[in-house]
Amino acid sequence: MKLAIHFHRAGSAFSRESVGPTHHSQRTAQRLLSKKRPQARPENSSGDGKRQKPDSSSFSEAIRLAQRGDAAAFEIIYQQHCGRVYALCLRMLCDPVQAEDLAQEVFIQLFRKIHTYRGESAFSTWLHRLTANLVLYHSMRSTEAMKGMTGHAMKSEHPIPG
Repeated sequence: MKLAIHFHRAGSAFSRESVGPTHHSQRTAQRLLSKKRPQARPENSSGDGKRQKPDSSSFSEAIRLAQRGDAAAFEIIYQQHCGRVYALCLRMLCDPVQAEDLAQEVFIQLFRKIHTYRGESAFSTWLHRLTANLVLYHSMRSTEAMKGMTGHAMKSEHPIPG
């Protein structure tokens, strides 16, 4: 199944649009979301304004469905973790623009690599490591590019007599 992912900025968070989810995917997402938020209780019983976590069984089911390519399940995972991924990128990079770009890249990589998640650790731990690795890789490449440009500029400005 092919899925086009379009990330765009909405306020300070990201949102994702998928092109053409199937009717089955929409039903699955509605079922998983209804498990996440029971109708009889208020959205958050503690009243502190935080988002409730889905129960572990419905989130595990969303992971399994996303591993099979279900776009609606991937959207649930994205909604649960986009803020945390962006916060980690921002904390590591200290640049909101780069953090937004890398948060998008993390979810693209997640979509490509979710089948490698084996469930030996918590999904949030696995996603944290994926995010940190991607940010570190980006930082390393940026540093190498800067060194290459600086070294080239220094050679041309101050030739060493031979």
